[in-house]
Amino acid sequence: MSAPVFAALREGDELPPLELQPNLGQVIRYCALNWNFPPFFYDPEAAKAVGMPGTIVPGPLKVGLIYRAVEAWLGDAGFIRQVRAAHRRPDLTNRPITIAGRVARVYEEDGEQRADLEMAIMNQDGQPSVRGFAVVQFR
Repeated sequence: MSAPVFAALREGDELPPLELQPNLGQVIRYCALNWNFPPFFYDPEAAKAVGMPGTIVPGPLKVGLIYRAVEAWLGDAGFIRQVRAAHRRPDLTNRPITIAGRVARVYEEDGEQRADLEMAIMNQDGQPSVRGFAVVQFR
């Protein structure tokens, strides 16, 4: 995939979707890295005890996956200035998710070329589990 060019960027342009399947091993490594060990992230019985059908992907890990999708699209053409996310529903581990995005705004501010991106993580049923927003700056 070639990096986007600011001059050719248009509102409504879609980022290529990133399809992933976060697994339990990734979740455990994430929890260990952050010293964040709620049992429902890694123990199926603990997840069921709090009403989940299985272990879930931590919200901050999903935000990291949005960063990954934006970086994959942007390449060396620029850098990420900001990412925000609102979590709508949990994602279960070992289930496919798709990270999608589109260009919401292309503009110049303070002499910098920027774009606002609307991002979403969709679960295997096509429902949004995360709505996100990113600001990128071009070099």
